[in-house]
Amino acid sequence: MRKNDFDPSLLHDLENLELPAAPMDDEEWNRVLSAARGQVHTARPRPRKARPRPIWHWVRGTVAAAAACVLVLGGVNAANPAFAESLPLVGTLFSRINRAEDTHLRSEQLNQYAQTVEQTAESAAGPYTVTLGQIYRDEDWMRLSLVLTVEDDSLAGFDTIRADAGGSMPLDTAEASGALVLENGAAILEEGSGWFTRQDDHTFVMGLNYPLFLYEEDGPLSGETVTMNLYGLVACNVEVLEEETHPWGGSYQQLEYHDETPLKGDYTLTFTIPEPGTEGIRTFTGPEEENGVTLHSLTATPAAAKLDIQVPAEGSIQPKLTTEDGTLLKPERGEGVHVDENDSNSDYRWTYYFDTVPEDCRNVTVAVYNIVDYESPDGYEVLAEFTVPLS
Repeated sequence: MRKNDFDPSLLHDLENLELPAAPMDDEEWNRVLSAARGQVHTARPRPRKARPRPIWHWVRGTVAAAAACVLVLGGVNAANPAFAESLPLVGTLFSRINRAEDTHLRSEQLNQYAQTVEQTAESAAGPYTVTLGQIYRDEDWMRLSLVLTVEDDSLAGFDTIRADAGGSMPLDTAEASGALVLENGAAILEEGSGWFTRQDDHTFVMGLNYPLFLYEEDGPLSGETVTMNLYGLVACNVEVLEEETHPWGGSYQQLEYHDETPLKGDYTLTFTIPEPGTEGIRTFTGPEEENGVTLHSLTATPAAAKLDIQVPAEGSIQPKLTTEDGTLLKPERGEGVHVDENDSNSDYRWTYYFDTVPEDCRNVTVAVYNIVDYESPDGYEVLAEFTVPLS
């Protein structure tokens, strides 16, 4: 069966969420029902707060009516992880629990644009060395490239090293493995889970991503000194039990870990957050409109593809990005708001992030799907499709 690594602190916070003080009216009840059926778009916008807050601050700040049904979703996830990951508000959390997302935003062209650092950390408790080799930053994200090396053959039988402390999230996020701790004690959490992947018997590499745009409301983070502590490393082999990619690009996996072996040692790295890079960035600026969908812009940096799009409020909208040769760009996350914040029926303006566009790709196709039935192979319709040039 799939590894069960639910976080006890997660369950504790869910049990202590404040429920609505008054019964739900018809509008609220319909919204919760449509959410449970997967008919509302994933994830309402998260507040862009700097000087990070624990992840559960975001959960408590969402719709009160949805909070009332969160407590039962653990069972839903166990029975049907694909459905749980598609739910509004909590789908991203279940994706993290299920190890469903590949959130590294991998990019081969980062090598020519990234800043070389070569900071090394060792631990007397183990024979391993962790090196921060490169940093790349665009206007929204910062990506770190880490290398773990060992001189002996103790890791020769493993294909993966988890760097997420077993998947648990401490109540004090500054103590999370992989978190960036600023000099004032605030923490910047990585997006997704950290994984070292095998290059050879003695070398494992990992990319970590940090959504700095969630933390810069109080001012830019460029020039800030941060400290990262990696601990709780676990070498293992990973078996994919089930994997599915939907026509619109969303996907999930069920994984099982084998031969889990904890690695001794804690590793501390200190560095300075760089200014956003300006090279290697290509853009398309609209607007282009089709069937109620407005494509405002598409920006491709060496770290990510950023889509600015406006869609009707009703339905469950999912965008899909493909390159000229048909390569699917994996979706990362979405942040959205109503165009008219006082009108819940007004269009949504979304910013979506995807895996980066290869540098030799000059045109990207943006397809916008309305998902009618997540469980049906043909339970969707294409609302709009744009092929846009990047320059």
